[in-house]
Amino acid sequence: MRAIFLSALALCAATAAQAAPKRVVTLGGDVTEIVYALGAGGSIVCDDQTSLYPQAATKLPQVGYLRTLAAEGVLSCKPDLIIASEDAGPPAAVTQLSTSGARFVTAPNTHSPDAVAAKIEAVANALGMPEKGRTLEAQYRRALSDAHAKLARFKDRPRAIFLMAQGPGGAMAAGRGSAADAMLTLAGAKNVAGFEGYKPLTPEAAIALKPDVIIVADIAVKMMGGMEAFRARPEIAMTPAARNNRIVPMDTLLLLGFGPRTPQALLMLGQALHRNMLVR
Repeated sequence: MRAIFLSALALCAATAAQAAPKRVVTLGGDVTEIVYALGAGGSIVCDDQTSLYPQAATKLPQVGYLRTLAAEGVLSCKPDLIIASEDAGPPAAVTQLSTSGARFVTAPNTHSPDAVAAKIEAVANALGMPEKGRTLEAQYRRALSDAHAKLARFKDRPRAIFLMAQGPGGAMAAGRGSAADAMLTLAGAKNVAGFEGYKPLTPEAAIALKPDVIIVADIAVKMMGGMEAFRARPEIAMTPAARNNRIVPMDTLLLLGFGPRTPQALLMLGQALHRNMLVR
């Protein structure tokens, strides 16, 4: 009987140890945001360059860019748990991390608001916080349902495009299969970039695409010299969006991160796309 009791205690202790990691490395801004939303931000010892929210995440040591990681840099943080977005790379580094001895968990990153709940669940379970995960998931689903209800009022489909920086010299347009395409569609727009993935926006393409609204990554505007310089670029100035002053910069992580703030992002995007949208 005593042996059974001691075994049970040992099992509980082992479970608790796994349930409460002390040193966590998060790889992916969406993953980092979820950890903070669960109230476990204090356990993060390092994150990556895409971890820009909340502000506290930007104060931590960073291990590099999500898609170009070096396993040595991540492991130098001495993690007992690594939670990585599916987008983490390169594959060789991910393989090294997953076989390093530290517990390694991958969070799904499907470009769908409905998939965010699965991401929250994966992160919460990795942290040993399933109850808090369920609470956060329920809050998220309520907010998403409210956002969908507000967006459903609008039957028009404005012609829109999302642009990211291609360095100081130009912009890339987001086509089919991208996170931006998913968000534009969900917010009730027609993404005029009908190609796959991202392609440079040339003046010729801009004339052909005729976007009524341009959504642009805020960092792209900064890289290209500010809003006035961006608006004056030939491929931007000749669009209906520029002529009608419908160029809207948005926080890239908020818009494309598919995390707990996605309902908020959908409402902000909807407000930009539909002039008279009421978000209250």
